[in-house]
Amino acid sequence: MQDQRCTKYTDCASCDFYQKQIFKYRQYPKGMSIPQERVLQNTMYFLLKGEVRVNSEEHPDTFFREGQFIMQPIGSRVEFHILEPVEAILYLFERPQNICNDRHNKGMSMASGGHIGPVVMDLCAPMHTFLSGMRAYLDSDLRCSVFLQSKQTELLFLLNCYYPIKDLAAFYSTIYRYNKSFQYFILQNYQQVKDVEAFAQLGGYSISTFRRMFKETFGEPAYQWMLKRKCQDIQTDLLTTELSISDICYKHGFESLSNFSHFCRANFGQSPRAIRAERENV
Repeated sequence: MQDQRCTKYTDCASCDFYQKQIFKYRQYPKGMSIPQERVLQNTMYFLLKGEVRVNSEEHPDTFFREGQFIMQPIGSRVEFHILEPVEAILYLFERPQNICNDRHNKGMSMASGGHIGPVVMDLCAPMHTFLSGMRAYLDSDLRCSVFLQSKQTELLFLLNCYYPIKDLAAFYSTIYRYNKSFQYFILQNYQQVKDVEAFAQLGGYSISTFRRMFKETFGEPAYQWMLKRKCQDIQTDLLTTELSISDICYKHGFESLSNFSHFCRANFGQSPRAIRAERENV
């Protein structure tokens, strides 16, 4: 009987919906080292073959073997040392998708409570089947974003259905912990920088990564959040402190009183003196 092979008739690479940034297939030779770099998206690493030594804050000097998977949160730094030839599939995402309210809420509660458990997970049989299919699709360059989003949902259902809540809570807690530390960095330093670009540079992030992490953590764009905070802090200083208007002006990074006055009129509809006068009338 003649050998029959599936043939792909659709040229996805020429389509506007072609998507490279959800699933990726990677091969690395034995002895290769991937130097420490910042993770630009939350990433799950599924090891189909080989062995790797991982070094990051979440996985310090950890051995990661065939049939296992780990996750690194966006913004974290990680390096890999390839101990045996590797084949891996990477899944990149912005935030964990909620597909079951009950399990999601329980898991987040456990993660926020500091639950400690395994963060190197073993592939179950359905996950092996799923990843085998993904390998074939990626080899065929079948990267329609609509199709890959459906595979993303399938992956999340498999995680949700075949792994205990306590293990998933530990697995996803790396995202929670990193977001908490990122949040602390923002709250400690937002008054020291003039704009989003300077803020990203202060933290050692690319601008696109910083914007993405900020939106994920605070629920709104960095510029909008920083502007609101600046307005709140200026109002607080004008209404509740004895600082002079000049001191408040330069404290918040304005180069002149005229620039400060223009900012107040644009955002509050009043001059700094008029805002301060409200305190006198209370």
